[in-house]
Amino acid sequence: MYPLELIQSVRLITDVCLEVTPGENVLCIAEGEESMEVLTLIATESKAKGAEVAVVLIEPKKKSSHEPPRTVARAMQEADVVITMGFGCLVHTKARKDACAAGVKFATLGGASKEYLAGLDLTRENLLEVRALTEKIAQRLTAASSAHLTTQAGTDLLMSLDGRNGLAVIPFAKRGSFCLLPDYAEAACAPIEYSVEGVAVVDGTMVGAANFEGLVEDPFEIHFEKGRIAKISGGKDAKRLASLLDTLEEEARTFAELGVNSNHKIPKKFTGTRTDNAIAGHVHLGLGRNDHLGGDSKGESHLDLLVTWASLLLDGNPILVDGNLKI
Repeated sequence: MYPLELIQSVRLITDVCLEVTPGENVLCIAEGEESMEVLTLIATESKAKGAEVAVVLIEPKKKSSHEPPRTVARAMQEADVVITMGFGCLVHTKARKDACAAGVKFATLGGASKEYLAGLDLTRENLLEVRALTEKIAQRLTAASSAHLTTQAGTDLLMSLDGRNGLAVIPFAKRGSFCLLPDYAEAACAPIEYSVEGVAVVDGTMVGAANFEGLVEDPFEIHFEKGRIAKISGGKDAKRLASLLDTLEEEARTFAELGVNSNHKIPKKFTGTRTDNAIAGHVHLGLGRNDHLGGDSKGESHLDLLVTWASLLLDGNPILVDGNLKI
């Protein structure tokens, strides 16, 4: 028997986030056996709603850009709903882009365990409020031509957003797009790549590659010149990032994303996972691939680095002040 709190969270996913309906084809893809239990619960609930359901197990990927097996990629395009779970969750893949282009509702669960879901205290009304807030931030990013990001730890970055659109990444699936479940929310924008200048002090969480994800123990600096990493300075976490970048394509050193965390309904405590990039009051910075966000970088990798207690000016107007949203 599973606890009622877990079942309620599963139903929040199927009923509110995905709106699974009778007759839909739902494909659940688990990256590794540890993802099977949660996805099986979601599959069971989807089947109870009259959907046609399949659960597929694939090998875990070492890079978020690694493609799934060809048979799975084809199945993704023919489904109505695709739910993935595991490292990378296939978000930064051609298979995901092709599935969305085919009109699929694509959703990912990251590494959300059944214990995490059982402890999730969210309602439909909470998620609707988060969606409205995230969409407002995305609209502000779209309307802005410039951004100035600072943090209490010393981040000071200037960048152009001219002509780039903000994207509301919210836990609600719709055809032709992707979402992160069950509580992830951010407003993302791909700045003009060569425009980014200044320094980022990374003091939160790093995600995007196997054996890399986790909390920063030793905050470090990344200096950007014309949108590219000019220097990384600091201790062991700086060295971890530098060593990883040495194994990746050159575009992995390109500034890719300004991500404004926007879920103010979840716990403020960091977990060292991608969920930290949703906690309101902080901002995460992307490196590498950003064509899925409307940018020009088509590299294979995408890394996210969290900077905490942020202040953000859009065209000189505050949207965040010392970690407090002003919208």
